[in-house]
Amino acid sequence: MNKKSKLKLFGSVKTLTVSAMLTAISVVIGIFCKTALNFDGGLFRITFENLPIILSGILFGPVIGGVVGLSSDLISYIFSSQVYPPNLLVTLGAIIVGVSSGIVSRYIIRKKGNVQIIASGTIAHVLGSMIIKPIGLYQFYGILVLWRIPLYLAIAPIEILILCLMLRRKNFALTVGYISEKPKMSYKDSIEYIHKINWCFCNPGLERIGELCKKLGNPQNKLKFIHVAGTNGKGSFCSMLASILKAQGYKVGLFTSPYVRTFNERMAINGEMISNDELSELTEKIQPIVDTMQDKPTEFELISAIAFEYFANNGCDYVVLECGLGGRLDSTNIIQSPALTVITGIALDHTSILGDTIEKIAFEKAGIIKKDTPCLWCGASKEAKDVIENRSRELGAPLYAVDHSRVEIKSLDLNGTTLDFKEHKNIFLPLLGEYQTFNVANVLTACEILNENGIEISEQSIKNGIASVVWHARFEIINKNPLIIADGGHNPEGVASAVKSVKLYFGEQKLNVITGVMADKDYRFIAEQIGSIGAEIFCITPNNPRALTAEKYAEIYKSNGIKAHAYQSIKDALASAIDSSREKNIPLICLGSLYMYCEICDALEEIANGQ
Repeated sequence: MNKKSKLKLFGSVKTLTVSAMLTAISVVIGIFCKTALNFDGGLFRITFENLPIILSGILFGPVIGGVVGLSSDLISYIFSSQVYPPNLLVTLGAIIVGVSSGIVSRYIIRKKGNVQIIASGTIAHVLGSMIIKPIGLYQFYGILVLWRIPLYLAIAPIEILILCLMLRRKNFALTVGYISEKPKMSYKDSIEYIHKINWCFCNPGLERIGELCKKLGNPQNKLKFIHVAGTNGKGSFCSMLASILKAQGYKVGLFTSPYVRTFNERMAINGEMISNDELSELTEKIQPIVDTMQDKPTEFELISAIAFEYFANNGCDYVVLECGLGGRLDSTNIIQSPALTVITGIALDHTSILGDTIEKIAFEKAGIIKKDTPCLWCGASKEAKDVIENRSRELGAPLYAVDHSRVEIKSLDLNGTTLDFKEHKNIFLPLLGEYQTFNVANVLTACEILNENGIEISEQSIKNGIASVVWHARFEIINKNPLIIADGGHNPEGVASAVKSVKLYFGEQKLNVITGVMADKDYRFIAEQIGSIGAEIFCITPNNPRALTAEKYAEIYKSNGIKAHAYQSIKDALASAIDSSREKNIPLICLGSLYMYCEICDALEEIANGQ
């Protein structure tokens, strides 16, 4: 083992240097209290040395905090010239001061600031100074040193105030590592770096993401995952499950793709997406590693690594992890032992990459199944289920299937759905769409499996989590007058589900439709589905290199006798569609591509503002 490797066992050079300085300061305080103040070193030194020990715990966590406590106490004992042997309980008290402050700041109150400092200092004083040390002194002197309690009550607030003032000083906080400087890489630079290199045409495999994660210290191995693959329904499933786990009190990471409005949506903790600064900081950290790799990662592999580092740095209890494409060779599959794997369903999509049959695609999705780890199958395809069952059997992974017949819808309208799922009663779901009741059944079954495997989720958390879930671009009402709905269905199965939803909520009524599709999808089938509900079709070209042109798309509808128009801009299409919907007094749905959602919302805002 080289010197650099040995050093990593204890921390960086900066960590060791600051820790040694804090130990020295603690010792000097002890000596000062004995000599300059002419107090007995045995009793008095261990009162004032807590400040640097608490600070070391806050800065570097419980291990370094404990080491500083131990070192400072033993060195102070040597310099105090006592004839008695060291008091082990007093030493233990010093260790507990450092360990407890580190535990509070690292695992309980992670947000930096006065609340974290006050909580860390208070708990450290109570456990180490007011409980353990007085017991040690009782053994040492034969009496309970009760006068130390009011002394600590006086000194503890002063020490905590000093810590708050010190760590509010930006220069000091930067020097000791309590805060980090804003990254040199701007948010714009980080986004450009992630997107700029076309890394899409690499050979599939986990070697690149494996190498990148290894150089980052394998952050994914510090996390617990629920891993989700499937052709459709992954995003809704993930958002619901993350919302439920958050309602239970867990700190929950959520990784999804693609984003609909902002890149930061791809990774969030407890419903708050990653900040621009943190994304920039992590991208800046990873960039030099990526740049030196001979076989550079794909864009999605880079994003996955950033997400793993983000979730690990923030100490997530669980991460709900959505596969990007397929499963077996997807970069998210670098994880080793998830709490649960989920396959939401299998349909023909991305056939040029995943295979041109249900069985081939199912084989790729089943690649996320892990040895002895429960797997949930949510789909209906017998061919896919056979493949998944075989893989589960090979790995000894318990396989569960969702019984969708357990769903009983009690009420359903454009305000949401109330349903029962056998013993789960009166579940209110604000997300619209015929397919969301299917997704709820999947999520509730997943919660039952997690409960069986020791991950506690209460019935109230299930209700609260589902009732508060937010998931954009899935049969979402984005305007009331006229009624405008946006749905990100972008493959044949997704569009067919959206069409079912239209018929469920609106019966035989025809709607105006704004639509655009990718040329690599089965756009003729999609046009046939949309045509069955369309009064008038407004075709656009999505902002994507794979997009089918609006003109070619409109011709398909016209050839089927459906009124259709091609537009050069989404704003023009939306303005015309809104005028038509108001004139006919019918709703408008935007359908066919997730890539349209952001532009539709922006265009709607511009039209509303008269721009």
